[in-house]
Amino acid sequence: MSLQFQNDCGDSVKLAIIEELQNLLSSNTNVLQEAEKRTKQLEYTEGYGVYLSEIIMNQSHELPLRQIAIVMLTRYVENHWTEEDLKTDKANSCMASEQAKRTIRNILPNGLYDPNSKIRSSVAHTISTIASTDYPQCWTELFDIIVKCLGGNEDSIHGAMQVLQDFTYDVEQIKELGPVVIPEVYRIFDSEQNYSIKTRVSAIRILKPLFTSIAALITNKQEQATMMNSILNNFMDKLLHYLSMTSGAGSNFLLRSEIIKVFTHVVSECSKYINPFMERILPIIWQLLTQIAETYVKVSVNQTEPNPLPSGDNEDDDEQTNFQTLIIQILEFINCIVTCGKLRGCIKNVLADLIYITIVYIQLSEEQLEDWQEDPEKFVDDEDDGGVELTVRMCGRDVLLAINDEFEAKAIQPLQEALGRHFSVAEAEKAANNPNWWKIQEACMDAVHIFRDIILEGDSKFDLLNYLTIVRNLLVHQESPHLVGRALWTLSTYSKSELYNPQMVAEILDVTLCSLSPEKTHILRISAVRTLHGFLLANESTEGEKRTLLVSKLPGFFDGIMALVSGCKATVLALLMEALTVMVQFDADFAYAVNGKITPLAIAVFLKYAEDPYVLENVQDLIKALCQRKQCLVLLQEKFIPTIVSILGLPETNNTEKQDIALDVLNTIVKYTEPPLSSALLDTAFPAVLNCLVHTDDHAVMLAGGECLRSFINVSPAQICSYQNGEGGNCIMQVVAAVLLNPMNSEMTAAGQIGRLVIAIITKMGSMLGPNVDILLKAVISKMQNLECLKVIMNLVLIFAHLFLTQMDAVLNFLSTVPGPNGEPAMQFVLSNWLSRQNSFFGMYERKVTTMALCKLFEYGVATQDNRLTSITYKELVEDPSDARRRTRSVAAANLKWTTIPALVKIFKVLMSEYQHFQESKMDEPLTDTDEEDAEAEEDEADEDEATSLAKSRFISDLYVEFDKDNVEDDLLLKELLKETNYTGDIAENLQKFLTNFTQNEHFPSFYEHLNEAERLILLNKVQQQK
Repeated sequence: MSLQFQNDCGDSVKLAIIEELQNLLSSNTNVLQEAEKRTKQLEYTEGYGVYLSEIIMNQSHELPLRQIAIVMLTRYVENHWTEEDLKTDKANSCMASEQAKRTIRNILPNGLYDPNSKIRSSVAHTISTIASTDYPQCWTELFDIIVKCLGGNEDSIHGAMQVLQDFTYDVEQIKELGPVVIPEVYRIFDSEQNYSIKTRVSAIRILKPLFTSIAALITNKQEQATMMNSILNNFMDKLLHYLSMTSGAGSNFLLRSEIIKVFTHVVSECSKYINPFMERILPIIWQLLTQIAETYVKVSVNQTEPNPLPSGDNEDDDEQTNFQTLIIQILEFINCIVTCGKLRGCIKNVLADLIYITIVYIQLSEEQLEDWQEDPEKFVDDEDDGGVELTVRMCGRDVLLAINDEFEAKAIQPLQEALGRHFSVAEAEKAANNPNWWKIQEACMDAVHIFRDIILEGDSKFDLLNYLTIVRNLLVHQESPHLVGRALWTLSTYSKSELYNPQMVAEILDVTLCSLSPEKTHILRISAVRTLHGFLLANESTEGEKRTLLVSKLPGFFDGIMALVSGCKATVLALLMEALTVMVQFDADFAYAVNGKITPLAIAVFLKYAEDPYVLENVQDLIKALCQRKQCLVLLQEKFIPTIVSILGLPETNNTEKQDIALDVLNTIVKYTEPPLSSALLDTAFPAVLNCLVHTDDHAVMLAGGECLRSFINVSPAQICSYQNGEGGNCIMQVVAAVLLNPMNSEMTAAGQIGRLVIAIITKMGSMLGPNVDILLKAVISKMQNLECLKVIMNLVLIFAHLFLTQMDAVLNFLSTVPGPNGEPAMQFVLSNWLSRQNSFFGMYERKVTTMALCKLFEYGVATQDNRLTSITYKELVEDPSDARRRTRSVAAANLKWTTIPALVKIFKVLMSEYQHFQESKMDEPLTDTDEEDAEAEEDEADEDEATSLAKSRFISDLYVEFDKDNVEDDLLLKELLKETNYTGDIAENLQKFLTNFTQNEHFPSFYEHLNEAERLILLNKVQQQK
């Protein structure tokens, strides 16, 4: 360490740091909090990072102290190393001095030789963090340090490997480090006599980030292929050798898992390079999968034999865990093969065998059964949501899902063949009195459910009658509750089929009802609830004798579910609430009959689980279902509204129940209430919402309250306006303009659906508000100042977009006569905020409405040459075309200049970009098998195989498509707005016609001259060629 840091003052600072590090390890919360504050102050002390480095290297200190020192040093590096790190906290910026950086870089590599692997790994991570900014310019010696470590003892080799695993490569580093590092990796990996499994595994782990960097950074395809093929050719023999070893040190499960992980990565990211080796890889993988199946079944599934594998406290010694990890990795590798267009053909001819062995691996293990018995919550989590742990069963399901998705009907015949073999084995095991015979039957039903949609299509040639007969015959085995539960649920999911006669339905329902009895196991009772849920969902539109039979059984099921409610926890309770919801939706008379019991239950669950979003969502679904039954509405409001109003009236300091949750529930009640609003809603709940919003500063309460107000307005705007002798409108204005849109409040007060709330006020109540509409819009403009949150800006822009579509002249007059925040016309202010962000807007509804509004505004402006629009300008950054220097990022940034263009020109540019967005998102679909084969034939398109695996969302708005399809409100709003425009159907087609027609307009040349080269290409190649 530099002498400038060695003085009495430095020693005292170092001692202070050690003291605070020890306090950070304290279990006392107060001590810990004070230590965190003090440590933040010490970060600004000269030499702080150096002292931490010395503490880390001092092996006389306790391990926990050294570990927390590494954590704090890494945080220091991340926050104080470069000017970029300081941008997030400019007020307290303090960058490490160059002298301190040099000293830290000199000290840290010593930690790669530390005898403790945890210290080595943590130091390696910190070195990689520093290297991401300092190497090679400021840390040229790092390369030599790594090479020296690779030639040292096993500790230093492991440390160097850890650095390389976390290393962020650039093109030059790949070319410089690769030729030196890769031979060392190979040498270490192949030296089983000289190095431990841990070190050899570390060597293999380097290949994955290396492959990733080569694929991403080496853009020359020939150079990329040369590097990838060189590595794979050199390593493949040894990789396959150790993968196929079944005894000795090389047979370690962890090592083999890492090898398969490398193969999986290459298949996923660049399959063309591994394709030539598949004929050698797949037989070994298949051999592994089939050979270890017997051990897995005996040791894990049935536990009929003691586990012969050693357990350990750390990764390289715990072969019991690594055994399961190996199976999971094999299944993930197979999953990648199935989903890869180039490689899928390798398994087409062995689908039956693959499905057969996969079903073996999805059998329930004894450990999982014990977990379910102890905790029914885990049963529901695992069966309904797949659970949170990555298990062999889950990975096996994923393989079957991939087969279903990729092979579709072609997988049905192999599936039946695999089932036939398993059913025969199960019968033989049952005849031999094997107590575990039922597990393969349960696994078969689990597997078949994955293919259910294809089976029900009718042309899959699956023998459904025979399958259902086999499943139905399993109901007699009450000694195996998991089997009976699975069989019942399976039968319910196919119950819409014409194969079900009333007698069969009655028999299954009777067994299900019996399974709900209190003396049955929790697992069977929960399975019975899932079965009822399946029956009702499958037959929601069924009429006749089957429906009558189901309705007649509902009271018995209701009693069974209510008996199960007491004592169950959140996840099971949510399942029960979901079942009750479906029951209420299924039959109105039943809903009315049990309303007196369901409503108090809903209130009790709401109060107890207000903090649990999953349970609360199910409560709200139940409330919604009850609201849609008119006979239930009076009692629901009578019971629920006083509870909600009492919560809304509590002072925030004494408010134990969340007010935002209460508002959410009230919103559900209001939204699904038919007008007129009851006295309880209008005279009690409505003023409680207003009062709560006026007195809160909680953003979540404001957002929920805004949505609640919107529902009140949508249901009965006239009643809201006439509230308290016509003061309702003023009350709404007070809350919306003075609270939600107050520019002095945080911008997040408008982060909900404020745009839709204001639109609802204007469209539903505008004629009754008079001049208050202008006040409301002025508040919107005022709120738009200095906003950073895109969602808030988008919500506010949506208001004006809606008005341009519905009240063009009125909103133009308003925006042209009202000044903006800086004195410019409000039109200038609104369009500047809108046009600069339109291409970043998300949500299909929002994106479509704002795009349609710009089309209408542009069309109007060009046709009328209205001065209120033509006088508006827009400033944008453009590159200086006169600068002939080589374009790097820094040069490009330095040569951007502001230019002023007409706002209508900017709208035209934005609309071209929007056309490209909608057109590309429409084309971004999965390829068919034929497409994949065509892609494979195109040798020069080297990356085509990655596009064939999965169609990924390319735009933020794509993530909202499925949600918007189900959002009835959005669909209705869009339909209404489409009536105000000339647009129908596909928005991309409308934009294409719109832009193409404009190219024939007399004003087009004046717009064309403002387009840059890329925009002109879009117009020429993307738009006009579609004509």
